[in-house]
Amino acid sequence: DEEEEDEEEDEEEEMTPDDMKDLGNQRYKTKDYRGAIEAYSSAIEADPSTPAYYTNRASAYMMVNDFKSAVTDCSKAIELDPNLAKAYVRKAKALLAQGNASEAIAAYTQCLVKDPGNAAVAKEKKETEEAVQRLALARQCLAEEKYTQTWRQIEIVEKSLPGIADIQMIKVESLCGLGRYQEAYSLTTSLMRTNSRLQGLLFWRAKCLYYMNQMPQAIKHLQEAMRNDPDNKTYRTEIKKWRALEAQKEAGNAAFKAGNLQEAITEWTACLEVDPSNRPFNAKLYANRGTAYSKLRRHQEAVDDCTRAIDLDPMYLKAYNRRAESLRCLDGEPNEMKVHLQGALRDYEKAMELDSEENQRDYKTKMRTVQTEIKRVGRKDFYKILGVSKDATDDEIKKAYKKGALRLHPDRMANKPEAEREAATAKFKELNEANEVLLDREKRQLYDSGVEPEDLDNPHAGRSHGGGMGGMDHDDLMRMFMHQQAGMGGMGGSPFGRGGGGGGFHFG
Repeated sequence: DEEEEDEEEDEEEEMTPDDMKDLGNQRYKTKDYRGAIEAYSSAIEADPSTPAYYTNRASAYMMVNDFKSAVTDCSKAIELDPNLAKAYVRKAKALLAQGNASEAIAAYTQCLVKDPGNAAVAKEKKETEEAVQRLALARQCLAEEKYTQTWRQIEIVEKSLPGIADIQMIKVESLCGLGRYQEAYSLTTSLMRTNSRLQGLLFWRAKCLYYMNQMPQAIKHLQEAMRNDPDNKTYRTEIKKWRALEAQKEAGNAAFKAGNLQEAITEWTACLEVDPSNRPFNAKLYANRGTAYSKLRRHQEAVDDCTRAIDLDPMYLKAYNRRAESLRCLDGEPNEMKVHLQGALRDYEKAMELDSEENQRDYKTKMRTVQTEIKRVGRKDFYKILGVSKDATDDEIKKAYKKGALRLHPDRMANKPEAEREAATAKFKELNEANEVLLDREKRQLYDSGVEPEDLDNPHAGRSHGGGMGGMDHDDLMRMFMHQQAGMGGMGGSPFGRGGGGGGFHFG
């Protein structure tokens, strides 16, 4: 074994500098770039006066992102052969990769001084100058938060200046600005494999996670960035902000779960002021605050917050549903109420598009109910008569009735003019009717489903209006019919009556 090792050493000792260069070329072709650098270095050590050895090693250095060493090798090659065009071009590319555009253009210019007729170098110089101008424009757009324009410019720049780390970081930032957080995160993953020490990479990877609402992972990455750059004030400021944001959000969540709705609203409101740039996070805060407002019967504020959530995240299913429910509870003049209800209908249609197949029938039911509510606008409204919202509880209805009854009771109107007494009597009658219907669960369901007040005591009410079956679609009717037939065993009785065979059903 010792003899074989001695023979291998002898063979290496017998290799000429050109042999070592050829070995480097072979390794380069197989993508063994560090092995190629080693072979070229051996050639240079044996013969430091050959420019090609330096330009070849510079090429290998560039493949492992060691651009500084590549520039040094190209400069040495130019020193040995001032007319070597390849050395100038390679130096220019290495300088560009370092983000040093002015020196790169100077290298192209020096090459053209030596070789004015080199059309290929002249073309590269012109393309580089144009790309540098676009890169400056992209940076300006990024600073002004014009992310779409930034992206357009950087896509063009990348064709002329591929692989430049600075361009990749601009892409990450602009993708985040465009809300394409998953794409930005995927790009940082690729960059971590090729250039993990790239300045700002860990920070922007952390920001991607932050925008994707993965706060623990985001903080972990930012802590690692801080260890690599402990004096960076931006990192320290960001991590404090993120921790405060998470703590305040959780305080709001805890208050909401405990039923302290106003406290939850206060916490989430403060949280919304911390970082307006975090669109997904703020969309959830607005939707949560909207839910709290709706539970407090502050439906206009709930609608406004859900609209803000949708503006930040147009695919936010929960926000569409929440807004639709609150829109249905808003009061107003007939025209206003129609607008609110039509908005609710559109929200259900959008939610239906976004939601799973298993929930489609629920949306159809809700939409039929809203369509009925639109038709009833301007007619007798028991909720409006009592002055309560459509989601009022029994206790709220009782309190509203008591308040109205005390105000309109005939005994209190005894000394009023006749016209005023008659108007109060009519209102008192409507008040009693509204109270009776809304405190009767079955009648309230029928009324909400679109049955007219005068038909609520009809045993077939709700079973034959709205196109024959209360607006139910053909599939619903067939399923109900088959179920009722099975329940009656083919016996008599209306399959859609209150007491027939398999029992009654309610719309809505």
